[in-house]
Amino acid sequence: MIEAKDYIEQLQLWVDGNSTHIGEVKKGICCPDFSCCLPELKAPKEERELFQELYLTEQDVEYEGMLMMFLGRMLSNKINVAGRIG
Repeated sequence: MIEAKDYIEQLQLWVDGNSTHIGEVKKGICCPDFSCCLPELKAPKEERELFQELYLTEQDVEYEGMLMMFLGRMLSNKINVAGRIG
């Protein structure tokens, strides 16, 4: 089972530039920008820092908006988390 502390550790690694996936690839948790599975999607450091700050200060609407932005980038690049679809 994945615990909150694991996600917080993952976020810090991600902000520091080390995109890591928690758990199994199909059952685990990707980095917010999916860069653990698709490095070409890595968000700029400023965005990673902002996301972490919003998450840790429980600004749900704002960090969920960023999650949608990251998802939109993935979809606009015609990329699927399991691999390319285009």
